[in-house]
Amino acid sequence: RNKPKKVPRVYYATRTHSQIAQVVRELKRTSYRPLMTVLGSREHYCVNQKARTAAKKKGGNLGEECKSLLDAGGRGGGGGVRLGETDDDDQSNASKKTKGCGFSHGALKLASSVSKQNQDPVDIEDLVALGVKNKACPYFAAKQMQTTAELVFCPYNYLLDPAVRSAMDVDVAGSLIILDEAHNVEDTSREAASCDVHLHELILAQEEFQRVAREEDSVREIEGMTQNRTPSVSDDSQPRAPSSPSEHALIASVVGGVARWLAGASDQHNPRCPLRPHGFEKWIAVWSGGNNVERQLSDAGVSVENLDEIERARNFAVKMANDSKTLTHLRVNGSALKTCDTLLNSARYALRGRNRYEKNTGFGTNNASVDAYRLAVSKSFEDSSEKKEKVTLSLWALNPALAFADLTGPGPGTARSVVLTSGTLAPLDSFASELGAPFPIRMEAPHCVDVNTQVWAGAVASGTNGTKLSGTFKTSVEFAYQDDLGASLEKWCLEIPHGVLVFFPSYSLLDRVAQRWKATGAWQRIEQSTGKKLFTEPRGSGGGDFSA
Repeated sequence: RNKPKKVPRVYYATRTHSQIAQVVRELKRTSYRPLMTVLGSREHYCVNQKARTAAKKKGGNLGEECKSLLDAGGRGGGGGVRLGETDDDDQSNASKKTKGCGFSHGALKLASSVSKQNQDPVDIEDLVALGVKNKACPYFAAKQMQTTAELVFCPYNYLLDPAVRSAMDVDVAGSLIILDEAHNVEDTSREAASCDVHLHELILAQEEFQRVAREEDSVREIEGMTQNRTPSVSDDSQPRAPSSPSEHALIASVVGGVARWLAGASDQHNPRCPLRPHGFEKWIAVWSGGNNVERQLSDAGVSVENLDEIERARNFAVKMANDSKTLTHLRVNGSALKTCDTLLNSARYALRGRNRYEKNTGFGTNNASVDAYRLAVSKSFEDSSEKKEKVTLSLWALNPALAFADLTGPGPGTARSVVLTSGTLAPLDSFASELGAPFPIRMEAPHCVDVNTQVWAGAVASGTNGTKLSGTFKTSVEFAYQDDLGASLEKWCLEIPHGVLVFFPSYSLLDRVAQRWKATGAWQRIEQSTGKKLFTEPRGSGGGDFSA
């Protein structure tokens, strides 16, 4: 009855791992020594150079290479790590270690040696160095340290993206969340509720789920024949096929239906094809409005009525894939699961939104969430010489509150408190409105720019060569606009001292203009004539250093 209340875990999140490293350095300078960990991807933590090399040869998927090594070594033995296991039985697992990853078996020992009271904080570089020294996996060590950590550092998307939260076993229920540099939270939340899924990924995912479904049928047929011949014997230590035959087949059917819909919507031989030209060798069709988006999703086979059933099947597939008792050939690979998760998470936000625990029926009954979406189908050529098509289905969330509500409510599993800090959040009312949270406690320092005395705003109608500088899509795709913009920027940078910050309305326009300037030599001319180095912001919330 007098059991003390559990102290909330603190999650400290910011935009990049380099910013987290700075915070950890500052933590080391204090006397505060909490149990802590830094969550990161395999790309940041993996110390197995053979795995990195093999992943690069296969297309760069280090996660899949890691999982294949764990399977080869036997999950839970020398090749894998499960919570609650020990590393003592080294001799019995020796043969497995040689087949799997030689670093994974030492993860728990590394975690226990680092995660102690009054221990100096460790960042990613520190844990990697210890992993190399002790021949132990820092990635799994960091995940294990999370189970007892009082303070967890991670990038934004580890908290805001439901797929990443699930993969990293992040539970925000009752926790205290601090989001630093919070002016980036709106964009990150929109990205977390949005998705881009390619047709070839859907086809591969469908084939993978169909393969597992067929394997299940074969195992059940063999088990049925065996049970008819011998008495039933229960042995929970042996991996078995799942009891239900329908989950993987259901997902295969759903993903296949979306793939067929996407193939049909992008078939330009069909006179009713909705695609319209959108630049050089690119076509796009966009649906807006809740009824239109919901109807297209329903035509593709995903609706409010079957979403619960699909999610249950997806969760079952994920559980089977991560269960060490599941036979290897009955596990769906990570790429297929990721494709399924990406699509279903965005569909869930669109069809359920913030009221994701309530059901509705019929088109247009959940406009508060689905109206905040745009559904798009785009088609382009990855290689113009080979005419290799790239067809993409996109669900674009315009409302950041849809994903942010996973942290602040309503519903179970939300955080106890969320603190946002930044030097550029004002005006706070509009910021809070965008995120759909009241933020009853606010503090604003009087350091903001006085727009009446410190800001001048003007519009430049034409460039140095006389081209109209109109940033509309129709104009911005023209080379004359892009070239004159570069020439004008070069002239302005000659007059403006110090640094210059140039904003573009979209990453696509930024990429298009940068590619054109590099092709024509304008990029190099601007740097040489002005003495200013050009950098572009990386796409996505988890990007690293800016690219030159």
